[in-house]
Amino acid sequence: MSDKKLTDQQLLGEQGTSLISLAVSRMGYVWRPTSQHDTGIDGEIEIRDAASGVVSGLSVKVQSKAVSNFEGETDEGFEYLAQQRDVDYWLQHNVPVILVVSRPRTDEVFWLPVRDPSGRVQERKFHFVKSQNRLDASAAVGLAELVRTQAQGTRGIALRRPERLISNLIAVRSLPARLFLAETPHHQPKAMGQALKGRELTFENVVRSKQVLTVRDLTEPQYSFLCDRGTVEDFPVEQWSASDDPVVQREFVWLLNSCLRQFLRSSPGRVLFDKSSSVYFFPAQEAGTPTVLSYQAQKKLTSREVVKVLVNKKKGHVMGHRHSAMNAQFVRYGDSWYLEVSPTYYFTGPDAMKPSKYAAEWTTGIKRLERNNAVLGQLGMWAEFLNPPTDLFAEPYPHLSFGEPLTFQSERGLDDAVWTAGDEEAPLAGNELPLGLF
Repeated sequence: MSDKKLTDQQLLGEQGTSLISLAVSRMGYVWRPTSQHDTGIDGEIEIRDAASGVVSGLSVKVQSKAVSNFEGETDEGFEYLAQQRDVDYWLQHNVPVILVVSRPRTDEVFWLPVRDPSGRVQERKFHFVKSQNRLDASAAVGLAELVRTQAQGTRGIALRRPERLISNLIAVRSLPARLFLAETPHHQPKAMGQALKGRELTFENVVRSKQVLTVRDLTEPQYSFLCDRGTVEDFPVEQWSASDDPVVQREFVWLLNSCLRQFLRSSPGRVLFDKSSSVYFFPAQEAGTPTVLSYQAQKKLTSREVVKVLVNKKKGHVMGHRHSAMNAQFVRYGDSWYLEVSPTYYFTGPDAMKPSKYAAEWTTGIKRLERNNAVLGQLGMWAEFLNPPTDLFAEPYPHLSFGEPLTFQSERGLDDAVWTAGDEEAPLAGNELPLGLF
């Protein structure tokens, strides 16, 4: 009688590799088990474009560990303690290595890289998070990114993964209907400002070559002191907005900037413009008091602290104020105009009026810490602010209005959880725009 035996552990191991084979085939990749000389690697996964069937030649080595029970298991995860010599061996490879731990009796299989995309090396104790580390179709992008970042001499492939991308270009929905041009005795912007000083008169304008260009009807009597009414001409806005003449385009953008400043000044949040730094910012309602803006985001009513009081934690005194702000410039692509919005911050001192002498240092500090979700949340807030809901009791600004941010559909996408894996995520305020930002 033969005394050869097949142990339960060997059968368990085969069940574990079978689970890997099934998971890999479902994600559209190629699984190649090691047939001989198994010294700590049980197979490899080759990256393949599931849509086209093209194989990449890029692979990741796999060490499989099938167990009857997960150690230290909770609803969220479990642990696996590897031998140090195994970890040392895995790290010697010139291609990435992943540890796959499975529990065949429940058909569960999970994975972790020995060295993650940021280069951090796992210690002997591997911590698996069930919601993040399951080896199934959702792992396809993570495995491809792991290969791209770690395999020597590779550039990787972009997987077919439809994704909607949102830009920071906010559509200009409407422009002024007509523009008015006339000769003026106030030949400089400063002189025009002096002429308007003390008068409750809104006058968006550009002074050019002894003429004034505006969105206001210069034939009306209240503007007679600003121009020679006998020289007034009016034009359809398209004569300026659609012009390819760089001088005309530049002057039109200057006029749009004047309209934007008035649009924001007259908004419920009374956003102001700081000329020295070229940023629009929410002013403080009162020094030492935060300001919270409530607005309707895409999914629900939400709020954001647009003015934050900065307090010295040791001494308790107010050091300054941080204001939500944006850089904004008008750009034309084809026949359409957009406002390009770049969220930023504006810092004032304890009085909430004058710029802080620490503004540059504080701005650099917060930009270093700020992550994708934080910037995305600010962009969402500005997009909603520029496109307020219709109010029956408030007259909308007549010469400029905005629509939604410009979006794109991409056939090949990036997994935010992978490329921002090294980020210390900041919370997304109100989940305003849960899309990719570029």
